[in-house]
Amino acid sequence: MSDLSIPILLLGIGMLFVVLVLLLLLRQAAVSRRRGAFECSLQRRGLVGGTTWQHGLMRFGTDRLRWFRAFSLRVRPEVVLRRVDIEDVSRRRLPAQLEGAEDSYLVEFSMRDGREISAIVDLVSGAALNSWLEAAPTGMVLGDAD
Repeated sequence: MSDLSIPILLLGIGMLFVVLVLLLLLRQAAVSRRRGAFECSLQRRGLVGGTTWQHGLMRFGTDRLRWFRAFSLRVRPEVVLRRVDIEDVSRRRLPAQLEGAEDSYLVEFSMRDGREISAIVDLVSGAALNSWLEAAPTGMVLGDAD
């Protein structure tokens, strides 16, 4: 290789890195700036088995919750919870792990197809999520009498 090709190669790799970082930041801004987005950690199956907690943003919709993994280039949500598919929701308050940190909620969704989805949200987001669940339009919830 000539002496000139190495700096050009390094410049190309550096520009590729900058473009990827910009795409990541633009995607994060687009997801988080929309109305109804809040931070949420979801328990997901790992690649080699077991489960891990992944941080991301959950966004309210009229009839579904959409979860976007943090620091991902994927534009579409990775998990979508439709309101009609949610059979039961249980909430449990989790004490803060660090002194001075806020408490949080562990929210467990039982889905119609038998899946269990667990999420950790802060107290304010947990209250908003509870309101979203309780404010379902008539006929949107399993067992709705109206």
